[in-house]
Amino acid sequence: MNLWQTIKSELDGPFETVRKSLSGALDMAEDLTRKGRIKLEIQSARADIRNQLTELGGRVHQIVVEDGITDVSGDTEVTGILDRIKELQGNIADREEELRREDAERTEKKAS
Repeated sequence: MNLWQTIKSELDGPFETVRKSLSGALDMAEDLTRKGRIKLEIQSARADIRNQLTELGGRVHQIVVEDGITDVSGDTEVTGILDRIKELQGNIADREEELRREDAERTEKKAS
C-alpha cells in the first residue's frame, strides 16, 4: 500500500464518524424545530380559545343583562363563537396527536 492509500484509509474512518454525527445532529435539530413549531401552534390556538371565551362571555352578558333574554342558544353570534371554539379544540387535539406520533416514531427509530 502506498503512502497516499495509507493516509486515505486512516482518515476515512474519522471523517465518516464526523459525517454520521453531523447527520444525526441535523436530524435532531429538524425534529426539535418541528416540535417547537407544533407546540407554538398549540399555544396560539389556546390563546385564541381564551379570546373566544372572553367574547362569548361579553355576548352572553349583553343578551342576558341588557336584552333580558335568558335563552342564548338561538343567538347566531353565540353559536358562531361556540363553533370557532370547537374547531380550535379539534386543531389542538390534532396537533397533540401529531406530537405523540412523532415521539413514537422517534423512539422506534432509536430502538432500531
